[in-house]
Amino acid sequence: MNKAQKIDRKLMLFGLRAIFAIEAMSEPNLNIPSPVWGRMQIWCQGIAIGDFSEEHCGLYAACSEFKSLLIEFPRLWRQEFEGLSDLELWNHLDGRLFGYHGDVEIENGRTIEECRRDWNEYGDFSFLTNWGEQFDRNGKSFILCRPEGTVQILNRSLPEPSGISLCAPLLNVQTAIRDFIQWFDGEETRLSGKFDS
Repeated sequence: MNKAQKIDRKLMLFGLRAIFAIEAMSEPNLNIPSPVWGRMQIWCQGIAIGDFSEEHCGLYAACSEFKSLLIEFPRLWRQEFEGLSDLELWNHLDGRLFGYHGDVEIENGRTIEECRRDWNEYGDFSFLTNWGEQFDRNGKSFILCRPEGTVQILNRSLPEPSGISLCAPLLNVQTAIRDFIQWFDGEETRLSGKFDS
């Protein structure tokens, strides 16, 4: 029988806060074996989304979502988005996915089947929502990848004077995500207590 081991992990930053970054850490003193419990927040244009003081969040959900996002980036734009303002984009996605425009529920006559179809059609644009407790206080976010290679994050809870939109070059976002995934996979192996001989 293996005795529980304690390990300490330190804060990690993947990318640049002024452009795009993922800040994460494993909780100190986790007992091995353990899932990767920790803290996380996202940075874009120097603005943080996420509550880094929220302890013991399951980082595996965010890692899984980031892995999917890497595949989805080329599909995160639609011709129907052309010419829409940030607020119009927000309302379009919020209405289709959640039946809201900001904090206001919209009236629509969609059936359950139509709601499911809209989720299948637009669900990949949902970002950070239901990814873990660390993002619960920041409201909904949506993510798009514009044809010129710019990733756009829409969030109505951003501080003034940011408006509701943050942008970063796709290459920077992809690099930060890949680096985070590599770190997470290493932490998962380390915390499992199973090492290749």
